[in-house]
Amino acid sequence: MTFLPLADTLLAAYRSATQARYEAALAPAGAAEAYRVQAEVARGLSAQASGWKVGFRPDGGGAFAAPILSTGVVSSGARWRLGPGIGGVKIEAELAVRLGRDLPLRSGQPYTREDLLAAIDEIFVGIELVASRFSNVDDAPFDARVADNFNNGAYVISAGTKTFAGLDLSRIRCRLLVDGVVKNDRLGGHGDGDPLIPVVAWANVQADAFGGLRAGQFITTGTLNDPVPLNGPAKLEASLEGIGTVNVEIV
Repeated sequence: MTFLPLADTLLAAYRSATQARYEAALAPAGAAEAYRVQAEVARGLSAQASGWKVGFRPDGGGAFAAPILSTGVVSSGARWRLGPGIGGVKIEAELAVRLGRDLPLRSGQPYTREDLLAAIDEIFVGIELVASRFSNVDDAPFDARVADNFNNGAYVISAGTKTFAGLDLSRIRCRLLVDGVVKNDRLGGHGDGDPLIPVVAWANVQADAFGGLRAGQFITTGTLNDPVPLNGPAKLEASLEGIGTVNVEIV
């Protein structure tokens, strides 16, 4: 057990492959406690932060991040079984970057987009399976969702490309297919336009409890499609023109 009731509740949900009910008494005291919960859950699962989800808080409070744990990273072409008690799964096609070197938090000299590009080793297309550990996730406040790794159920990674300097990342064609049926086919689609905007913002915050952004970790930048419900076993495929393709079979 930990000293954080929310961490204990989330760990129990992970271990039993069931969902827990969110109660107001579990609410983290703020963002700092949410990040502590993330780290306690990872420790309890003997997992590492293989990657990160990044975005902006809806209250205008700046960037946030949640780890994508090593226990939920899936290679393209694999078969993946979601926990039997996990419902409400949604599919998101995303652009991800992998760091070639550490990006330690620094003061007085904020990272720029050019700094980030210089630190990126490769970019690739990923599929996120969004799934909460809470059965009543709509009742959970934002920081509770952040504590729950911002609803990351699993993340499917593909081979990357190191040749991306000439790509306009805000206008890459994204296709998403579910059992061969096209669910998304458009240019761009990221909520911030440029997918690297939230990455740069988080690089200048790094308030997590894992030690920040490290070489070899990947950062997924957010969905490029309207999230698609996953209603049962399915074959998923996503592609980003000029970057690559990723696929997975959900069983």
